[in-house]
Amino acid sequence: MAVVTKSVWSSPAEPEQLQPFRIRGGTRGCLLIHGFAGTPPEMRGLGQFLAARGYDVMGPLLAGHGLTPQAMASTRWPDWVRSAEAALTDLRRDCRHVFVAGQSLGATLALHLAATHPEVSGVITMAAMGSPAYFRDWRIRVIRGLKYVMRWHVPSGDSDLGDPDAWRQLHSYARRPTVCIESLMQLVRVVELELPQVTAPALIMHGRRDRTVDVANAPLILERLGSTDKRLIWFERSGHAITVDLEHDALYETVLNWLNAH
Repeated sequence: MAVVTKSVWSSPAEPEQLQPFRIRGGTRGCLLIHGFAGTPPEMRGLGQFLAARGYDVMGPLLAGHGLTPQAMASTRWPDWVRSAEAALTDLRRDCRHVFVAGQSLGATLALHLAATHPEVSGVITMAAMGSPAYFRDWRIRVIRGLKYVMRWHVPSGDSDLGDPDAWRQLHSYARRPTVCIESLMQLVRVVELELPQVTAPALIMHGRRDRTVDVANAPLILERLGSTDKRLIWFERSGHAITVDLEHDALYETVLNWLNAH
């Protein structure tokens, strides 16, 4: 099924805005991974904040992202993992201690890295997906066949952000390949089984107003993690993209204080 959209992006974006970033501010590293169909700018504010306070931060661009929906359609979750792993390797060349953090898909990838790379010093998740069981859209249940008749998914545009202007920082594809949504679900199934393997300290954060990733994911992740040092923090006025929403300043401070304590 062909879908026509007015723009590649959900909000206006210039090519230079979509590039990966590296801000060297210290000797402890923090990897900041963006979300599904998103781009590094959604993590840049947090990165600038941490770099100004002594951290070496990197915001990679995942495979197939920051280009076109057609480019994304040629990728699957192992490609996204390789992008995150390559950035982790680069950061570890300069930093003895490296933390992994992410938003949405990026948070789920951070959990995967923490499960498969014991050298990770800690993991920070924001609106992470921990189980496919919490995706209640009927189309998810039939996506294996649906992808052949519906090639693209177009989000409704109904924002859950408490700050209506925050969307300007979220340069996300205006349409998403259905095959990539199927692959995303496959990744979430893998990570659900990996959660007990995560033993690094963990900070789990979620916006109470999130209508994209069910809030039930957060306590499930907290319960199933193998970490003994783990904490869940809610942001009561925030939607899905908590790095840019109303409480982003409080989130930045929370992340910094947690990192400094570890």
